[in-house]
Amino acid sequence: MDFDLSETQRLFQATTERFASTVDVATRLSIRSLDGSYDKSRWQELTELGLLSIGASTEFDGLDGSLTDLSVIAETLGLNNALDPWLENGAFPVRLGNIATDDALLKAILDGSQLVSVAFAEQNNRYELFPGNTIITTRDDGSGYYLNGEKHFVLTAALADILLVTAQFNGEFGIYSVAANSDGVDTHYYRLADGSQAAALTFKQVELSLDTRLSIDFEQFQDVIAEINVLCCSEILGLSQLLLNETISYVKEREQFGTTIGSFQSIQHGLVDCYSALEQMRSLLFRTLLLEDKSGEKWRANVMGAKAFIGENAHLIAHKAVQYHGAMGITDEVSIGHAMKRIMLLSRLFGDVANNLKHYARST
Repeated sequence: MDFDLSETQRLFQATTERFASTVDVATRLSIRSLDGSYDKSRWQELTELGLLSIGASTEFDGLDGSLTDLSVIAETLGLNNALDPWLENGAFPVRLGNIATDDALLKAILDGSQLVSVAFAEQNNRYELFPGNTIITTRDDGSGYYLNGEKHFVLTAALADILLVTAQFNGEFGIYSVAANSDGVDTHYYRLADGSQAAALTFKQVELSLDTRLSIDFEQFQDVIAEINVLCCSEILGLSQLLLNETISYVKEREQFGTTIGSFQSIQHGLVDCYSALEQMRSLLFRTLLLEDKSGEKWRANVMGAKAFIGENAHLIAHKAVQYHGAMGITDEVSIGHAMKRIMLLSRLFGDVANNLKHYARST
């Protein structure tokens, strides 16, 4: 079987690498110190390069890219230790808008005029995706809705213009488009492990019009989550490759007892273990991408199983990288620390290893 990238995928890869490779550690720290922990001008540049359009249908002026095409971008971002929230604020809302066939939402995202955050997590709901305490009610005159409840872990909410909020309406699942500056939206910001910002949101009688509900059901939402989990795996794979590359280069230069530490047998064995784990992660990701049916419970279970394995082994590689670099490996002064913290975030997004294995075991 041929696993080489197509000409189009190589173009996506090269474009992404040129964009992401311009940010070194010092620049990264400078950008993270900004309000919202990000420079919105980079988001505009990212959209102009078409890195968001790939996930949208040609019906909405997108490039109709496959999940494998998106995976190439995600892995390249990881390999370059990118700080851009392409996955959480780009691919995620684009795929939702694509399924909902929401032309206005997609055009706003794809032209870079609006940054969208998805509010799906609730404090007491653990990793369950069905909303528990975020409720939609109909106005007395029937002209619209009221939104009440709370959401946590809303990624890059400080820069968001639109919030896609999951909520219950008469016990049914729904996603509603809410202007981030709407009256009744209270926001509390906090930092995440990778230096980005998230927010806890409280909605108090937020008024919504009838056309704010997206045409997407809970099954479709879960399938989109599975797609984003695959992209999490792809970015984790790129980050793990970066960690291994950086560590191999470091042990070839770092001297102790009059010789490079890369000559020590124990370190060589540890790096071989990391290489073996990385190749297994890559094979499992390929297997998942090659599955024909990318919808339904079995598909979602396969993705959860793959993410559990990839996330666990990525932590092994990250810990080895930090161990061989010494104390500086965990700091913000070297790329190793940033990559490890991004892996910590992505491996737990939508579910940690234990949660993913539980769902995988239940469905197989």
